Amino acid sequence: MIEVVYEKEKQKAEGNECFFRIPNNIRQIGEINGTQKIYIEDYAYTYLCRISSENSSIGRAAILLGQSNWKEGVSYLFIKSAVALPEMEITEEHLTFTREIWNHVYEKNKEFFPEQEVVGWFLSIPGCSMELHDVICRTHLNHFGGNDKVLMVMEPLEKEEAFYRYEEGKLSRQNGFYVYYEKNEAMQNFLVSQNEKSEKKSEQVEDQAVKNFRKKIEDKTEEKKQKKKSSLMKTASVCMGALLLAVSAIYLKDHNAMPELNENIQKEPVNEKITEELSNEKDTEEIENEEKVTEEMKEETREETREEQAISEPVSGETHQSYIIQRGDTLTGISRRYYGDASKIREICELNHLSVEEFIFPGQKILLP
Repeated sequence: MIEVVYEKEKQKAEGNECFFRIPNNIRQIGEINGTQKIYIEDYAYTYLCRISSENSSIGRAAILLGQSNWKEGVSYLFIKSAVALPEMEITEEHLTFTREIWNHVYEKNKEFFPEQEVVGWFLSIPGCSMELHDVICRTHLNHFGGNDKVLMVMEPLEKEEAFYRYEEGKLSRQNGFYVYYEKNEAMQNFLVSQNEKSEKKSEQVEDQAVKNFRKKIEDKTEEKKQKKKSSLMKTASVCMGALLLAVSAIYLKDHNAMPELNENIQKEPVNEKITEELSNEKDTEEIENEEKVTEEMKEETREETREEQAISEPVSGETHQSYIIQRGDTLTGISRRYYGDASKIREICELNHLSVEEFIFPGQKILLP
């Protein structure tokens, strides 16, 4: 069940070290009850949905950052940011947090989220049961012990998601949570940084694809030249041999005819004519073969380039104008600016594989219909 809720009053934490504020604009997912209320900021929530759906055939994990407060016996957990964990083998039966992984988390925490603390972790495992495996429970207790730490599980194929909290000796599934919307510059800066890295990686893949293409063209062209040269040399040798045999036969048959034969040879230089014809044939066939090799290589490389550039922007056979998202941009604003009204929002989303509710962030490149 999804329901929109608005709360506007600030809450004072009694027994906690600071004031905290209930977000103004929130979306409720599921039923909220009990002694803990979980709030996750929309940028962080959308980021987790994205890394889960990018490759739904493998497991992904992330660390949740934010703050925890409490008031009148109720715990308030605010998840403001998330950092994906790279190069980590993730299954229900195997989870290992190495020192390198934690170093990666601490570096990102210090660089982008210095005011936030670890409040839990995230798992996306295809086919994962919402009845958690023992390995997942032990990992939570070993690295995220305490009632103020949570686990968010997302099943990318069925789009099922839930939060878990350790209580009464086990990880208990929470009935619901809130998604809230407010300015989140720290997470925006982190997303921009990730986007810039993706663009650089795309450029490197493209450059490498061009180099590979050129090298294959050169190798195959050289190979064709060598084969053609060898073939022409064999042909020339056969022709010369046949000519010598013919001359010898004529000589043996009629020695007196040699002056006439010499005169005919001088009038019509057979060797030069054959050589010239072979040369012309070589030039014509070589050009045709090189053009054919180039065309074949281009066709072969197109598929390789498409695979290597999987992270590049999608193009559907048409030329589209690209646009770099600026701070404060919305899909509605972009549609009105370029088309006069908001009628093109859905086309923009379809062209860029976005949902209407999905966020956009500064530095992101999109295509315009």
